[in-house]
Amino acid sequence: MPYLNPMLDALSPANIWFIAGILLLIFEMFTPGFFLASLSVGTFLAALIAWAGGDDTWQLVGFILGGALSLVALRPTMKRYFDANGIATNADALVGRKAKVTAKVPAGEHGSIQIDGDTWTIECPEDLKEGDQIQVVARQSIILQVKRLG
Repeated sequence: MPYLNPMLDALSPANIWFIAGILLLIFEMFTPGFFLASLSVGTFLAALIAWAGGDDTWQLVGFILGGALSLVALRPTMKRYFDANGIATNADALVGRKAKVTAKVPAGEHGSIQIDGDTWTIECPEDLKEGDQIQVVARQSIILQVKRLG
């Protein structure tokens, strides 16, 4: 096989598996469902086997078994934990947030507000005037349902 890269040649299989596991955990932060985190368990097990001197076959078996077992055990447990605790993410985290109306919004019409620098479309059952304090009470697709405070 031709000489590929001196840096890759310097890395042991244990280091490569470990780096792959770290990358999977980083990518997991940007995806839902704990799938990549489960696979990272398999990569860490393969790294441990490589560090202990196991050959390529045992490393692959460790990756497959570790990933499969964590998919069966870790993923459902973590999903249940986050669902049970009602931890809101992304747009769902906007429910309960407060903001100030920047332009008049007639009752039942769409207007817009800014929360954390992002502009959101809002709808309110009552008239809103500039300067009114509102609170997000629900989200329907990309439209926030709000109520006037005070």
